[in-house]
Amino acid sequence: MSTVLACPDCGVALVASDDFVPVRSPNDLPPVAQLVCVRTASLSFAQGLSERLSRAGITHRLEIEPDSREGEHNARRPDSMPYGIYVREPDASRARELDAIHMRSQFPDFPEASEVGAVGDGCPACGAAAAPDATECPDCGLALLEPA
Repeated sequence: MSTVLACPDCGVALVASDDFVPVRSPNDLPPVAQLVCVRTASLSFAQGLSERLSRAGITHRLEIEPDSREGEHNARRPDSMPYGIYVREPDASRARELDAIHMRSQFPDFPEASEVGAVGDGCPACGAAAAPDATECPDCGLALLEPA
């Protein structure tokens, strides 16, 4: 048995198999403050993770992260800005699993989560020194997570 759906852009009827899980529009999500941030990353990495989440049927939202340097003029290009990937709380665990899979597909030598030290130990991707409050590696640009 198949399910008939309509294209949200043009209204053309679409046919999907029974195991198809329709992805809700990111507009159906609550505000970012009520969502879980899975990863903050460059635009290209965020888009790749977004595609992986979409294939898994996880509704998510990409948002440009605010510049933490208040008072400074932000002349960065959109592709160099960090993007947050946000999901609903019930989807967070699966989204993190997919994030780990995506991270390893992009950086095969990236250490397992249990091998990653605190930011004070340096960047987990390239080993460069990074300030404890750094949000991004100064050498490779990896978005650094806050310590748990």
